Amino acid sequence: MRRFNPAFIGLRGLILIFVLLAVLATLCNSLIVAYGVQRDALVHFALESNRAYAFKVASTIDEFLTSVHARLGYSSQQIGRNFDNPQLLKAEATRLQAQDTELNAVLIVDAAGAIRQTHPDMPEFVGSFITSDELAKALAGRRPDVSPAYRAASGRLIVFVSQPIFGPGGEYLGLVGASLYLEEHGALHSLIGEHQLSGAFAFVADGNRRLLYHPEHERIGEALSSSETVDAALRGESGEMQALNYQGIPMLAGYAHVASANWAVVAQQPRDEALAPLGQLMRDMIVKIIPAGLAGLALILLGAMLITRPLRQLSAQVGHLAEPEAAARLQSVKAWYAEAASIRQALVSGVQLLQQHLGRLSHAADTDALTGLANRRAMDAALKVLDASDKGYAALALDIDHFKRVNDTFGHDAGDVTLRRIAQIIQECSRTGDLACRAGGEEFCLLLPDTGMDAAREIAERIRSTIAGTPIDPVGKLTISIGVARRGPDTPASDSILKRADERLYQAKAAGRNRVVADDAAA
Repeated sequence: MRRFNPAFIGLRGLILIFVLLAVLATLCNSLIVAYGVQRDALVHFALESNRAYAFKVASTIDEFLTSVHARLGYSSQQIGRNFDNPQLLKAEATRLQAQDTELNAVLIVDAAGAIRQTHPDMPEFVGSFITSDELAKALAGRRPDVSPAYRAASGRLIVFVSQPIFGPGGEYLGLVGASLYLEEHGALHSLIGEHQLSGAFAFVADGNRRLLYHPEHERIGEALSSSETVDAALRGESGEMQALNYQGIPMLAGYAHVASANWAVVAQQPRDEALAPLGQLMRDMIVKIIPAGLAGLALILLGAMLITRPLRQLSAQVGHLAEPEAAARLQSVKAWYAEAASIRQALVSGVQLLQQHLGRLSHAADTDALTGLANRRAMDAALKVLDASDKGYAALALDIDHFKRVNDTFGHDAGDVTLRRIAQIIQECSRTGDLACRAGGEEFCLLLPDTGMDAAREIAERIRSTIAGTPIDPVGKLTISIGVARRGPDTPASDSILKRADERLYQAKAAGRNRVVADDAAA
């Protein structure tokens, strides 16, 4: 089965892939953020609109009830001057109902609870006594009152608005009041209908959470078991909140208090309905982004082609570096930016160096079979290359201390293991471009191109300390002695450098081994 090789993906493809991923990630993040911002804005707008809607309806109802109380108050003054005049009572009741058709019925009751007059005229009730608890409470209260919703003797669901009647001497004579029918089209229907808000609806509940008005007509008169918005309004608060309705549907609600009657007004709409425009907003945004995105991708593609062209041309020549015209072909590549020019120059220099000095070297012939390091032949060839360059280099001569004891004590197999491990450590401690060689037996050489004496001494010390601190199975810890010498640009031959490095190695041995001795002569 053929395995996928990522090297088949070109630089231009990689740039496009990463740019596309970045663009997609940015686009997705932008859409997510935009979605959240638009959603929050729609929710905030709906809440604020419903709060204002509820406040407006509550204010209108409050003004209406205040106006009704004012008209009833005027009638109570007129009636109080001559309470025992039936013609006056009838005329005033008729005037009240005629003056405001939103008052469905007018009732005048004396202090004993006897009905003195009604309008529309209902003679069968005149002279009888009131039976409802709500009227009895209003009569006993002796103050302006708005009753909770209740069923009247006629069977209608009503709210009774009343005003006390006092005589010229201040004696309490009874009350005059008006009924507002709730289940028929009346005052609340008219008042709320004047302030409709698109997508939202309002309902009104009294202090007992009983619905006085609701767009679902069959729910009028229903007592709400619980409602966060109604409870908040009945506490005298006005505001907005997100809450669930009686069906568990999330609603965006505004609420307000009707102070003159202790009623709650709630304006609300389903959250999903308020967010319905969000889908279209996001679609419009995506449609508007697409042209700009395509234009941006086209520019990115053009830029990727321009950037990768010199690199692709250079990479196409890599497989032909051994050909005589390779350097000329590399020079013909138009590297129009610094990095490509640096790569081209590095390839040209490498080709020239390869063709001039290392073209005929064989890997098998230049490698020590035991350690994998360069052998003496490779070291000599490398020295010729280094001598031909115009830069100096350093050489390290290394010798394992008391290696003969290893062979005598543990055998030659252990000695081979030791040599391979020492060679590995030398390679690990050297740099890219350095050449580690096995000179013979337990002797090694490390060539350090373009390296000063301080750096060479530092590398040698790193090798020495690493070997001294690394146990080798089964031998244990060993030490190594190192001599360091350096050839400057003006030193003509490498033989003297290797000789000086060997001399410093012998000095290290003579000084007690396990140490680095560097050439102090000017180089």
